[in-house]
Amino acid sequence: MYIDATLPFRWGPHPPVGIPRVETALIRQALRWKTSPVSFFFVDSQGRGQTLGEVELRYLRQLVDGELPQPVEGEESSYLARLWKVLSIMRAAPFVFGREFDRVAAIFVAGCEKRSGVKFQLSKTAIRLFKVLKSSLRPRRAETRDPLKDEGAICFLSSASIHEIASKKLTGNIKSSVFTLMHDIIPIDFPQFVGPHHARNFVRDTAWQIENSDLLVCVSKYTADRVKCHAATSAPGRVPEVAVASPGAFLKEGVADQRMPSERQLEGRKFVLYCSTIEIRKNHILLLKVWHRLLPVLGDRLPILVFCGRWGWMYEELVAFMAEHPELSQCVQFRSNITDRQLAELYRDAEFSVYPSAVEGWGLGAAECLDFGLPVLISDAPSLAEATQGLMPTIPARDVEAWCAAVAKACTDPAWLAELRATIASRYRPIGEREFFAAIFNHVSALDDLSDLGHEFSWPAPMAAEARRQPERIGG
Repeated sequence: MYIDATLPFRWGPHPPVGIPRVETALIRQALRWKTSPVSFFFVDSQGRGQTLGEVELRYLRQLVDGELPQPVEGEESSYLARLWKVLSIMRAAPFVFGREFDRVAAIFVAGCEKRSGVKFQLSKTAIRLFKVLKSSLRPRRAETRDPLKDEGAICFLSSASIHEIASKKLTGNIKSSVFTLMHDIIPIDFPQFVGPHHARNFVRDTAWQIENSDLLVCVSKYTADRVKCHAATSAPGRVPEVAVASPGAFLKEGVADQRMPSERQLEGRKFVLYCSTIEIRKNHILLLKVWHRLLPVLGDRLPILVFCGRWGWMYEELVAFMAEHPELSQCVQFRSNITDRQLAELYRDAEFSVYPSAVEGWGLGAAECLDFGLPVLISDAPSLAEATQGLMPTIPARDVEAWCAAVAKACTDPAWLAELRATIASRYRPIGEREFFAAIFNHVSALDDLSDLGHEFSWPAPMAAEARRQPERIGG
């Protein structure tokens, strides 16, 4: 059994979000699984698997456990001090980080919020020049065993590796059995929510997964249904096994050993939280319209609306609406580039949360709310009801009037919020990392050819029980 760690290495030491958070949790639990044989590898630019050495494995463990320095906080330090911190992080790594690290690090160095501006561009250029220098001076890595060429191996391939292999048409290197995670097929079903270049790449990568995977592990029943439907029409002769392993939310578990300050981050006025990437699909514009309507009605009873997340794409309407209604600046805040601990504090201190996204593959942010006992108003995207286990109020994603009514009720009816909190406390069942990991490997162990690997898979007792509780498997 081999686990691909390419994505965490590309992501680098900064707080993971979305897909990187899920894959990081998978790898963290695999590293802690001592009973049965699991090895780790990465995929190079030629599509070849390279088994990790001891130094790389030690770095990976520190990386997924959050023990390495990160380009966060330290805003009070000088520009050169922040730049030196980033270069030191890069120098200590056994691999060159991907472009997302460059952008996040450049925001930290430049001391800005958005991924634009002269200072940001200069910082990003300096970081990428250092990457080129490091690559040119780094000793050539000795090749190690390629598990992808082993017909008797079964390998998990990360989303980063799938993109690399599919874009360069390097499938010929792969002889092993392969399983992958499917988070969604939104760019195929709803191309209007992504850029055309990303949509084309996603179609290609998804086609590769369907054609070459023995097992597709989907994060929700909704995603599994969409994958099955798409596979049946796009590749009717090659539909792989499809299974479900819902990831829950891993933030609270990850910060459990970190002491959080008792004081609130936002002193004084109450606030409502929406944690997600700031992009068109997430439907932030609806919330701005709601707050714009409720501000003259509720006045000081209307909490501050906190948008917490990275700036993504196609958010021009959001920026334009804020510019047209400057009065919203007193009750809308944007927060980005924060640590996991700071995010956990926001979940802890918020009055309630909102999640009006037009469509989701799972809804990690909505599940995170319930992990912290925080009521969340969700849209009618099917996977959000799945992620919140059918416990939270559901409002149509495009119905501004209905959202105004629901938000107004949450702001003025503390008994209703108390009922929602009590519902979470009594009925919500968190899905931890171990349970997620156990569900995936339960599905993998059911592959017809797993017995050919020559390994007897032995589950640790608690994990075996968790695996047995996972019934979701959809035949291919």
